[in-house]
Amino acid sequence: MSWSEIEPLLTQGFWDTLYMVGWATLFAVVGGLPLGVLLVLTDRDGPLRNAVVNKAVGAVVNVGRSLPFIILLIALIPFTRFVVGTFIGPTAAIVPLAVGAIPFFARLVETALREVDRGLVEAVQAMGGGTPTVVFKVLLPQSLSSLVAGLTTTVIVLIGYSAMAGAVAGGGLGAVALQYGYQRFETTVMLATVVALIVIVTLVQLLGDAIARALSRRGSARERPAGRLARIGGRRTAALAAVVLVPVGLLGYGLSSDGENERTVTVAASPAPHAEILEYVRDNLAEDAGIDLRIREFNDYVVPNTATESGEVDANFFQHKPYLDDFNKKEGTEIVPVVNVELEPLGIYSRTVDDLEDVRRGQTVAVPNDTTNGGRALQLLAEHDLITLKPGRGDEARLSDVRDARGLKLRELEAASVPRALDDVDLAVVNGNYALEADLNPARDALAAETAKGNPYVNFLAVKNGRQDDPRVRKLADLLTSDEVKRFIERKYQGAIVPAFGAPAS
Repeated sequence: MSWSEIEPLLTQGFWDTLYMVGWATLFAVVGGLPLGVLLVLTDRDGPLRNAVVNKAVGAVVNVGRSLPFIILLIALIPFTRFVVGTFIGPTAAIVPLAVGAIPFFARLVETALREVDRGLVEAVQAMGGGTPTVVFKVLLPQSLSSLVAGLTTTVIVLIGYSAMAGAVAGGGLGAVALQYGYQRFETTVMLATVVALIVIVTLVQLLGDAIARALSRRGSARERPAGRLARIGGRRTAALAAVVLVPVGLLGYGLSSDGENERTVTVAASPAPHAEILEYVRDNLAEDAGIDLRIREFNDYVVPNTATESGEVDANFFQHKPYLDDFNKKEGTEIVPVVNVELEPLGIYSRTVDDLEDVRRGQTVAVPNDTTNGGRALQLLAEHDLITLKPGRGDEARLSDVRDARGLKLRELEAASVPRALDDVDLAVVNGNYALEADLNPARDALAAETAKGNPYVNFLAVKNGRQDDPRVRKLADLLTSDEVKRFIERKYQGAIVPAFGAPAS
């Protein structure tokens, strides 16, 4: 990709990251600061000593800190949808970011407050000061430098968390790196994104350190306790307010970036070739057809369907009929095909084997782990006498249906990870779209590949049942089956992807 193509991606990713991290920081302070204060106040040496409350709050904080963020991100999808109405986009990503950051910041607050000279607390209490006075006149002002340092650490952690949010279409620089750098094997994009993240983290650290040092110098302990109490005032309060309220200025950006209108049609798609075909439609055909096409890229085969079922996207383009039938049956969804678009042949690839005749016992074969593509891969292996399946299993086969593996070691991997495993296994059965992302062409590189004749694995545009006649969907379906798109597919993919127009999507 050229810089002219990378620059808008980085710009949008930067603003999305700033928006997500800014708001999550605000919620981390609003939620984490009281929790940290409560942990100190209810401790055995605190003015509100209460062992039950302290242990309960501590347990909640520990549970929140112990969950890996990527697991928390997925687990909170129902809650996120309840709070903001969707789990897609930068606004939705704020929810798990905030939930993950609050307990993290709470512990940093607790640590900062425990560094305050106990003599100051005792002096205030001796003069008749209650708990609010202790908190707002001693603990918070005297620990402000450490609080800023802790907040700086929290912001940097949130930047890392926001990169993970890109895995479920949260947006930001992480999504740019994952979708355009990793999934499309664009090293330049990956490098540019990494550099951008390093610059942002470095600037945040420098700014946080500068503020913390300035506050530390002002609160230097040359004064006596009474003098220090007398000097606590407006400047520190203003500094704390500024740190807390900065993210509010990003609200307008978030609201405007997620806005839609009656012309908008949002489609969930895997990066290649689906998103690439949609990008061609968006950039060359959509405006004249009167639709505003928006593309949400996903790297798995589950979220696009759940998002379509819930209405968070209008349609999806990534799957074939056997997979959809299996998904609808298992998940109770009502997603239906609208129009066939293209076919991607499944292929057997290897870095070390030049011919299937050279395959030997003990070698390892990677296959997709989802139900239909896994069976499809096993069927392809069986067709080329690499394994033997139980009679009648066909494309519904599982590993347990392999009657004779011929000495091969079969390893199931998530479909998107299979091409990445080529350097670690002897053979890999790769889906056509993921093969393209890895710069593998079934017609050129595969040791064996599916044929188009009678193939049930045509990929199509799909919607929730009842939306087939939505005017926006019909316009998009017409564009995806136009002569322009046909020529684009033939020119770009050189036979690795073939148009499938004309066959009914049923």
